Amino acid sequence: MIRNNDPMKVLFSEHELISKLNEIIPLLDGKWEKEETEYARIAEEIVRFIGEYSDGYHHHKEEEVLFPALVDHPDFLLQGIIDELKEHHENFREYNHEVKEALTEKDFPKAQKVLMKFISELMDHIAIENDELFIMAENLFSEKELEEMYFHFEDIDRELGLEKKKSLEKMTASFTE
Repeated sequence: MIRNNDPMKVLFSEHELISKLNEIIPLLDGKWEKEETEYARIAEEIVRFIGEYSDGYHHHKEEEVLFPALVDHPDFLLQGIIDELKEHHENFREYNHEVKEALTEKDFPKAQKVLMKFISELMDHIAIENDELFIMAENLFSEKELEEMYFHFEDIDRELGLEKKKSLEKMTASFTE
């Protein structure tokens, strides 16, 4: 069904953008050996993107709107999956912190190792949400509830900054320039 103001489409679209890191991060492996400054620049931009876009915009929508709505829905019986996904978000925040520390210490092999672990786990996480959770949400919520969720997402984007979000969305192209 084609729906205007579709909150799941927003989340799928953000996942698509975030998933570009899966193409970029492996290409960085060993780059510091010949281009230390360039590796550090790209890795720092990735850390910023993860913190501000993935965690700031995307996870904020899930944790503040989607997850509570699912948990409160009388037909939703999988509280465990929400707990697991929230735990993943916490792990991703910790990985991002570890990468930031490794970059500060110029320990580029460690930064890359953590980035590789992060992207592997992130791709599994995205698959769970795309293939299970978002489909479940589309089936559980009424059109009106989904539209309300969409507008909550819009509020979050406005609150965090629409121009900033657009700038962050363009950032993934700069990782490979």
